[in-house]
Amino acid sequence: MDILVVTASLSSRWGGTTPACLHMCRELARRGNRVVVYTTNADVGGRLSSIPEQGEADGDGFLIRYFPVCSRSLILAHAYLYSAPLGRALAEAIRRFDLVYVFSLYRYPSSAACWAARRAAIPYVVNPHGSLDPFLYRRKRWRKAISEALVERPNLDHAAAIHFTSQEEADLTRPLNLRAPPLVVPLGLPLEEYQPLPKGSSRTLPLPEGSKILLFFGRINFKKGLDLLVKAFAEIAPRMPEVMLVIAGPDNEGYGARVQGWLREAGLENRALFPGMVLGEKKRALLSGSDLFVLPSYTENFGIAVAEAMAMGLPVVISDKVNIWQEVRKAGAGLVVPCDAGKLAEACLQLLRDAQSRRAMGERGRKLVEAQFSLERTTEMLEASFRRLTKEEKHQSRSRQPSPEPMHESQ
Repeated sequence: MDILVVTASLSSRWGGTTPACLHMCRELARRGNRVVVYTTNADVGGRLSSIPEQGEADGDGFLIRYFPVCSRSLILAHAYLYSAPLGRALAEAIRRFDLVYVFSLYRYPSSAACWAARRAAIPYVVNPHGSLDPFLYRRKRWRKAISEALVERPNLDHAAAIHFTSQEEADLTRPLNLRAPPLVVPLGLPLEEYQPLPKGSSRTLPLPEGSKILLFFGRINFKKGLDLLVKAFAEIAPRMPEVMLVIAGPDNEGYGARVQGWLREAGLENRALFPGMVLGEKKRALLSGSDLFVLPSYTENFGIAVAEAMAMGLPVVISDKVNIWQEVRKAGAGLVVPCDAGKLAEACLQLLRDAQSRRAMGERGRKLVEAQFSLERTTEMLEASFRRLTKEEKHQSRSRQPSPEPMHESQ
């Protein structure tokens, strides 16, 4: 198949869409598909410094084409990511593809891709990346309503399918009465990149000897429940003096300053570290060297960081708003709590005090990822769905064509 993937940005600071996109494209290409990615050169607060204004790059078996965002308006550039060259390229090239896969909503690249696909009668699949979850859907409702009426609702309703990464994410959107059929396929991880390091060799942070690490890993953002985490840590810290809190990830909106302020108010600023965004081997070392992963999010359509932690054999404590919580609980890979600081603290204390339970949960988490969240398995499911959708579109296109007038004997 010829597959066009459209995403607003490939900056690692934009969170889970970037690794999800790159992993999916690489595996689709490995399976023999021609994959091309259209994206912008946008980064948080500017443009990607390593990318030219407009150019191409090899994405490890697939092509990435970068297009410049509008530089005349900060709103168009940094909020909407408007790119006229991207729009023109979509209009010119989209008929060369069998299917278009679109990441996220409420930005120009996704809107332009959906519109161009509809105009060319090419089936497209939309991944809303959690934006339809009730917690996020309610935010800035008045501003979104106009965009939805004019752009987003038609984009969703005319899609060949909407890709949800968990059944819970799909279920939460039922009140919206979306016309497009749901396609539920989890995100996948390349398991060869998630091999734990020996425990003693992986401690790279400046921590006191004998410390235990309670790790939060992800974007430092309002939806991640970091207010709950600080309150919970205030209960954990006096009961387990050896526990250190590590909050790792990009801080795109300056939210980290608020988190550090809460820690100072609780007298815990010396018990927490903020190493920033960690990638590659540094990420593997951090996950290998930690004792417990925690994610008390108010909303999480999948929770790729949870899957990464489990892949590295790390037990997890997550909220029941992380949409793979049922899979985690069923597998016995961690503890699931409501968005409540007291219950979060008790769950963390329970596991931090029990090395045997942590080890067993970590092993079960790795098996869960191998069984359900491997990149090979999830991409195979997606590819099969893509092939079915393109066949259905071709069949519908033929049925829409007018039938030839019947031949008469006299002719």
